[in-house]
Amino acid sequence: MNDGEAFAKDAREAKEAARAADLLVTVATSLNERLGVTALELERSQDLLREASEELLTAFRGAADRIVDAQRVAASGSEGGADYGVVLEHLYRAVHHLQSHDLVNQLIDAQKLRVDKMREKLSEALSLAVPPVAAPGHAEEWIGRSRAMLDCIVAGIAQIDAEAKAPRGGSLGAGSVDLF
Repeated sequence: MNDGEAFAKDAREAKEAARAADLLVTVATSLNERLGVTALELERSQDLLREASEELLTAFRGAADRIVDAQRVAASGSEGGADYGVVLEHLYRAVHHLQSHDLVNQLIDAQKLRVDKMREKLSEALSLAVPPVAAPGHAEEWIGRSRAMLDCIVAGIAQIDAEAKAPRGGSLGAGSVDLF
């Protein structure tokens, strides 16, 4: 192979490596945008949970008011007696929903954290693609850039996986609600 053929081969390889690097940037950008949408959806879910929590608190207040009214009736000696059973049943159902709310909120917080960390890693990987290639005619630099981006993304995934599997300390009774 003469110098002209070697140069043409190097140019073709560099062009293919540049296309691969561009594809990697496109994929990382798309993933980052999708993770952004996911983060917004998680925020909306938490907003809905907050609204549900406000409804639960209203239900608790209503049940408490009924108990107070029933106690007044019982204290005044009126006929009809207080029926605490229905009120207590509503309170226990509300407690159950509140516990579920707390657990779902914790899960959403964990997912938001993972999404944010992955977005950071994707942004970091994309920043590796920004500087201009010094020798665009050589495949090695394109391949090195692609490898650095992939290494960054894989390291981010590994970090998130390790944190997800790590035992959590200090969360006493997570997902539970004490009433009394």
